[in-house]
Amino acid sequence: MSFKFNFDLEADGDDLETGGVEPSPIVPVEDASSASSRVPAQLHSLDELISKLPPHIAFSSLAIPLTPSKTITIPRRELFDVKMQLMAEDNNPSADGSENFSAAFTDEDIRTNTYEGGLKSWECSSDLVKQLASDSDDWKNSSGRIIELGCGTALPSCYILQMLLSSQTNRSIHLTLTDYNIDVLRLVTLPNLILAYLYATNNLPSLDPSVIDGPEETPEIELTPAVISSFLSTLQGQNITISFLSGSWSPVTISLIHGGLEYPSTADETMYSLLLASETIYSPSSIPAFIDMIEHTLANTGKGYIAAKDVYFGVGGSVKDFVDLIETKSWKWEVVREEKRGVGVGRVVGVVSKS
Repeated sequence: MSFKFNFDLEADGDDLETGGVEPSPIVPVEDASSASSRVPAQLHSLDELISKLPPHIAFSSLAIPLTPSKTITIPRRELFDVKMQLMAEDNNPSADGSENFSAAFTDEDIRTNTYEGGLKSWECSSDLVKQLASDSDDWKNSSGRIIELGCGTALPSCYILQMLLSSQTNRSIHLTLTDYNIDVLRLVTLPNLILAYLYATNNLPSLDPSVIDGPEETPEIELTPAVISSFLSTLQGQNITISFLSGSWSPVTISLIHGGLEYPSTADETMYSLLLASETIYSPSSIPAFIDMIEHTLANTGKGYIAAKDVYFGVGGSVKDFVDLIETKSWKWEVVREEKRGVGVGRVVGVVSKS
């Protein structure tokens, strides 16, 4: 089954932040792809995904207003550039791309068991960035292991990486990014992390039209060996490591996170002090697996920041459904940010904790 929401942050290349959703998403009849099995979980190293990068990427700047006088800037890869890479891979049988990854060429937001919307930047992820900015003193001083579930374009993780690279810390940081699709991880997640590094180290071309000579064009950055080497050495110098997981949330995913321990066993040293997730509770059927991930990855003293719409009309998920389930585990839930414009659907950022 596939369907379309109407509340992402980009349309025809422009950044938008809409006031809510349309009355209901488009829900076509189930097609053959919906009957396929869910994608099995796999662990991916940073080196593996670097080997799949294109020679250059086009990008734009997403401006997230924090206060009337302060804006957070996060560069991200352009969707048209992703499409160009996929078309080039289709014409090159030796390329590493997935020949069946057609999600970039449709207007579908979700395709059940195939694609979970990771190519687009959803508005709740910008809400989460705002909250992370407000709470930066808290997580920067206490978080050594950070995981983003269902990361997609990974705006929250990119913001965190920008902040970490802009300051000095003596602590080791491990960042894990998970998405249903390996193609999302290689096409947007890792490129956006590299853009975050380049932005934090002042190595991106200017995005300010007032300082650009000649016609305004979409900026590009070449991913030369020197750029990649500098990215890796900067991470090493700041004691930051990054890993990736693709596939559905499952006991296998949890086992991979904990070094192969048999589910439901976990290890304290591989639990996470900070967990991030945006727009991950839109479907009632996925909420139990999401909660299972929180249970087996979030440390007892950790915090999980969950950004979501109050209700997902036409799909069925809601914050209330999520909170009702976590309360059966005696976990705590605190709403720390609320967003609403006009008559649109409200959005919240909440913090879940186990103690």
